[in-house]
Amino acid sequence: MSSSEFALTVTCPDQKGLLAAVTGCIAHSGGNILSLSQKTAVDVSLFMLKAVFMAEPEFTTARFRQEFMPIAERHKMEWELHDRAQRLRVAILVSKTSHCLYELLLKHQDAQLRCDFPVIISNHNDLASVAEQFSINFEKIDPQKGRLACEADLQALLEAYKIDVVVLARYMQILSPDFTKRWAFKVINIHHGFLPAFMGAKPYHQAWHKGVKMIGATAHFANEDLDQGPIISQDVVRVDDSLSIAQFTQLGQDVERRVLFEALRLFLEKSVFIYGGRTFIIG
Repeated sequence: MSSSEFALTVTCPDQKGLLAAVTGCIAHSGGNILSLSQKTAVDVSLFMLKAVFMAEPEFTTARFRQEFMPIAERHKMEWELHDRAQRLRVAILVSKTSHCLYELLLKHQDAQLRCDFPVIISNHNDLASVAEQFSINFEKIDPQKGRLACEADLQALLEAYKIDVVVLARYMQILSPDFTKRWAFKVINIHHGFLPAFMGAKPYHQAWHKGVKMIGATAHFANEDLDQGPIISQDVVRVDDSLSIAQFTQLGQDVERRVLFEALRLFLEKSVFIYGGRTFIIG
């Protein structure tokens, strides 16, 4: 079902007249702009724009595409038109800890995430009751089968549920390069540390032993390099260096909740732009 709201995203080499060309085409094709965000990355001369607009009765996507394509070709634009009624299907992958999972489910329940959660997938049974609580299907995969066989099962589930995006909500398994390439820029991971510092296992322990004064969390796209994917969202909290590791961890989990939710929200709202392995947030 089509909605009356659309989001247009555009990237292209920076040049004069881009804003006028885009907004003029939206208006001429029957769109009334509700919000507009644009940014130029001057170091790479890259123009980025996100426009959300209301479709008037005369607007059709076919008409818009016909009118916009010559503009896009002339300015060498990469662009997408998103119908905001079409919700992405998101799979949540978890292991044993529940704080990030609960945050996503509760925010979704409060209509703060524009998506559907058809399934929760885990390598343990610990969080099956959470899935039941929110009336979401729960599927278990078995890492003991070996990573390739386990990922084949995972891929089959993602296909069966027609998944568009995968969120790793403290899923404590390393994904293979083949899997992350297949799902490039469609797997969002939460790292319980402020990247690029404290990569790998037990970042809070690493931070505690260094006597840090701030701890944080990072949500990023998963890729073949562990904890090295393009960053979407980060946050930090100041800590007293007399705190215990357990207290560090508790504070860090609060940051993880916020950061993962914000990263998924930005992705769903088409606010994440990627250029050369670098992310830009627009609107």
